[in-house]
Amino acid sequence: MIIRRIPEDFAVEEVLAASFSSSPAAHAAYAVTKTSLSTPQAAAMLSRALGVRAGQVAWAGLKDKHARTRQHMTCPWRKDQPPPRSFAERGIAAEFVGWADTPIDASAIAENRFDIVVRDARTEDLAEMDRRVNRLADASGLLLVNYFGAQRFGSARHGEGWIARHLIRGEFEHALKLAIGTPDRKDSGPRRAMTRALATHWGNWSAALPLVPRCPERRAVEVLAQGSDFRDAFTQLPHQFQQLCIEAYQSHLWNAAARCIAEMLAPGTCLVGDDDFGPMFFPPAQVVPSLWRDVNMPMLAGSSTLTEPWASAAQSALTREGLTVRDLSIKGMRKPNFGEAPRNLFIRATNLRMDPPQPDDLSDRKRLKRTIRFTLPRGSYATVVLRALGQ
Repeated sequence: MIIRRIPEDFAVEEVLAASFSSSPAAHAAYAVTKTSLSTPQAAAMLSRALGVRAGQVAWAGLKDKHARTRQHMTCPWRKDQPPPRSFAERGIAAEFVGWADTPIDASAIAENRFDIVVRDARTEDLAEMDRRVNRLADASGLLLVNYFGAQRFGSARHGEGWIARHLIRGEFEHALKLAIGTPDRKDSGPRRAMTRALATHWGNWSAALPLVPRCPERRAVEVLAQGSDFRDAFTQLPHQFQQLCIEAYQSHLWNAAARCIAEMLAPGTCLVGDDDFGPMFFPPAQVVPSLWRDVNMPMLAGSSTLTEPWASAAQSALTREGLTVRDLSIKGMRKPNFGEAPRNLFIRATNLRMDPPQPDDLSDRKRLKRTIRFTLPRGSYATVVLRALGQ
């Protein structure tokens, strides 16, 4: 089965926890609908349209690039000047929806609603999907292990190791090379030019620098050419990217621990979802004890205390990496840092509705398509739901 054959096949609507105020305040709020754009790209386009600096536009959550999404953004605005009511250009439309006292952040999101078209399906694929729904459903929706989806691992150079793992070891050159000097088939534009130039001229910074295009990562190469060490060079990378490297590795550890728990709860009976960053095991809802349904297992940091009932699973994940919890820090660097963050072990996909199968108008093999609709709490991944259903 295939998802995202076209961007409109993957639709996301962000639902806020509270409405914005109608009274003028410090920040103008916009509902932004985008297609085939990342959230930062959409924010940059909105900032240009409003005449504000790109860094002043805040968003509540990152939304998929290869999709049609609706989300909210804010930017500082003078109360005595009316903000533009709308803005539109190719791939983006924004509508003024009110005012906010502070920049919007993730705490403003109550849930996300998804409409997803699954294509190129066979009759037996959709029958298996129905079977999985029956095994995962309880009275409140689909009960699912709250894995991080592959989108969380965008900073990982898959197959080459985790950048954060090398930072923990003090291997700053290896970490930097993974970050900016390791080509990937998905690279494009300036990033493609940068990674290939650095892979060819790694260590010869005077030769590499003229070939590195103007981009946020160029500063790291400049300081190396000036004689700085690799740790200092890594700190010159965009701060958001540095932190994403840490959070990707924390998410990898979290998924590994959650996988252990799922296998323990339902040995030999888990539904399996394939993922590039490890299998996902989903125990049938009927075998998950009530004790586990409300367990919070945090993302691990050096300050974490391993607590039952999840302590042994977390320890197992760390042991496989050759680590203890106290190793989760980067010596000699204040930022980026490992911060403990709460995460529910299980979540529910609610308001599930699966439309009857229809002929797939984009398939040349006379296959079927089906639209799946559901709602997830913030921070959970629609792609994980699809893995649970056999996609």
